[in-house]
This record gives sequence, structure tokens and C-alpha cells, in this order.
Amino acid sequence: MKRPMALFERAMYLEGDLHVSVMVTARIWGRLTEENLKHALAQVQAKHGILRCLIVQEKGRPYFIVQEQPPPIPLRIVERQSDEDWFDVSTQESLQRFDGTKQPLAKLIWLRSDLENELLLVCSHAICDGLSLLLLLKELLLLCDQPDADIGVPTSLNAIEEVFPAKVLSDKRIQRQIRWKVALFKLSLRFVRSGRRWTYGEVYRNIWRLDEPTSQLFIARCKKEGVNVFAALSLAFIQAFQKVCGPKRIEKFEAPVDFRRYLLNMRPDSLFAVAPTIRLSLQDLRDVDPITSDFWTLARALKADMTNKIDRLESSVYTLFLGMEHLHGVYDQMFARAQAKRAGFQVSLSYVGKLGLDQSYSNFRLQDICDISGMMSPTPANLVAIYSFAGQFRFSLSSDESSLPYSQALQIQQQVLETLALNAGKQETPAVVSADVPSMVHGEVS
Repeated sequence: MKRPMALFERAMYLEGDLHVSVMVTARIWGRLTEENLKHALAQVQAKHGILRCLIVQEKGRPYFIVQEQPPPIPLRIVERQSDEDWFDVSTQESLQRFDGTKQPLAKLIWLRSDLENELLLVCSHAICDGLSLLLLLKELLLLCDQPDADIGVPTSLNAIEEVFPAKVLSDKRIQRQIRWKVALFKLSLRFVRSGRRWTYGEVYRNIWRLDEPTSQLFIARCKKEGVNVFAALSLAFIQAFQKVCGPKRIEKFEAPVDFRRYLLNMRPDSLFAVAPTIRLSLQDLRDVDPITSDFWTLARALKADMTNKIDRLESSVYTLFLGMEHLHGVYDQMFARAQAKRAGFQVSLSYVGKLGLDQSYSNFRLQDICDISGMMSPTPANLVAIYSFAGQFRFSLSSDESSLPYSQALQIQQQVLETLALNAGKQETPAVVSADVPSMVHGEVS
């Protein structure tokens, strides 16, 4: 069984030369065993077809090919010395390239001690988005606690013909739109000369939290003002970046949208990675002045704008995705063009939401989700991941020193905290809740 890599997946795997990774770190109190972890990994691999695949080149194009006896998902065990170990280990692991020709595009690292443990799950973004990452973690924790638990029947490889609506695949109007858009794009490539790859500064992550009382006050205020949490949090970050970096330094803010809403044939418990985006801009807001309007007026307008753009996305997302599949022949040109373009002029705001993970198990307790992040080589600039766990908002900002100096990342953190506290109704800025890590780590892509 096999299927070709979609162009979006190729753009995340980058032919193994570079990579984009997503990762989550779970802190566990209790006893874990190597036997149970390996069993859990084997069961998860048996369920998810994409984890039983290796990547093979055929006629110049990579394919996912299911193996009858696949290499197991790697498990690395590191002896835990302190509460801070996971931060350095997760960063270094996320910067390592996946070789999909030899191993699955996922791995697990266990920071082991008698009762205090961390599990670091790292996956290639070619097979896994944030929701899929949390699905895998949920299944692994359940199987570690209950080895005979039922996590569902095996999933397919989610080929286009399986998950796309049949009426879309047979729509002649869509096919015509694709043909002329692809022709125009290929023509434009002929007039673009690709320069050298850009080099960037050292990669870092800045991780912080908002204390629980302020987080809950902010959620309550969002409900009162008729604003969804993500719109309000996005506004806080847009204002913080613009204040710290200047209104012209960041050219674009964008937010990934869950593509599953358009693929009704897809099982909700299968792994998936494709994520179209919408543009977020205060200049797009109707009937409000971005300079003179108050925070909640802007937040309501941003919510309406986001809703409108997501609704309109359905009319173009099928054409976009299917059209991309006609561009594999010019992939090398597209890749060279992308690498020659300077990164760091946009911000991606990824909202995972409130994590629906059980905390209590028979043999251990899920104490914390220390971090959810993404890393891209040669730079992740600028990626913000946002989620909520145990009543607190958690934030991770990944970038590099040349795209966004770390000193500015700290200023953005402070601005976001001040904005959230002020608009939650607190009189003072809350202290940063420690994530038990140094908030910065440098790493070289290897």
C-alpha cells in the first residue's frame, strides 16, 4: 500500500534536507516502564498507517509506502537530573532531521527518574499537526496505563480520493480553475531568479504562562464581550509585535485553520497535517479605527473578520490544495525560491485550544503539559503556539536572533501579559508563571 506525498507534506518534510517538527512535552508523576512505553508505541504504530510507512522516491517524487515489518517508532531514554532537562533535550531533538527513508516520522524521548518523568513526543509536521500530536499523546498515555485499551481500528493513509468529497474531485469548474491558475504560476516561475539560501541567527524558544486567576478572568471577559478567546489572544499578540517591532516590521500575521472541517470523509482519530491559513490584519477590519478603538471593539471586529475569512475559505481551499498537486514537477524551483526569500517578516499564530487530556491514571498522573511548540530549519521565525491547560494560558514563541532578537521576544512577552491583565480587569500585570525552564535556548540545526 502506498500513496504519493502531497505537496504540502513535501513542504513540511523538505525531502529530508530540512524539516518542520511539532513537539509536546508531558510531565508525569508516577511509575513508567520501558516495556509499557514500547508496547504503547507499537500499538499506536499498528493503528496509524502513516507511522508504518517509509518514504521512497519514485520517478522523482516521494511516496509513503507501508512496510510489512516497519522499523519501530524510536524510543530514547535519558536519565533525568532536574526539572529543566526537558527544555534542552526537546529543543535539540526538534532540530534533528527525520530520515523518513529509514524510520517513521515520529519519536519519543523519556526523561526517566523514579517518580518524576517527562515524555517528549516529536513528529514531523509532514504527518502531524497540533491536534494529531495531542491525539498521539492521549493514546500513548492511555496504553501506558492500560496496555489492553482499545484505541480504535487501523486508519488509512488518507489519500486524496479517500478524504476529499467526490463532488469536488469530479467538479469540472474546479478543474478548469486549477488548470489556468497552475499555468499562470508556472509561467511566473520562469521570470524569477533564485538567490542563495539565507542564513539566520541561533534558534530559540521563549515559553511563558499566564497565572490561573488572570486566565480565568480573561476568559470570563471574553464571554461578556462576545469574543472568542483566540480572536482576543491574537489581537494581544498583533498589538505586542507591532509595538515592539514597529508597525512596518512584520508584514503579515496568519492563523492556521483546521482543514478537517472540509473533509467529512476523514476519521477524527486519524493523523493529518494539512493546514490552510487565513490572514489577520487590523487594516482589514470594518467600521473600526485600529488606532483609536479600544481593545474589545477591535477584538469583536477581528472575530467577525476571522469568521468571514474562514467561511470564504471553503470556496477556495479545495482548488488550492488540488492545484498544488500539479506543481510537483517544479518543486525544486519552488523550494529554491522559498529558501532565497528572507524569513522573519510574518507571524504564525497557532491556537491549539483547551487541552482535553485526562490527568489521573491508575499508575501515574499527568502533572503538566510543559510545552507545545514547532521548530523549522533553518528558522521557525516567527511561530507562536497558544494553548490552555489546568486553567492557565500557555505561550511559546519560536524564532531566531537575526529575525527577532531575544530581547524583543521578552518585550513581546511583557506586552502580551500587560494587555491580557489590563483587559481581564486586573489592576496590575501578573508575574510570569515559571515553566521551570530557562526561557531561552540556542540551537544549531544539524
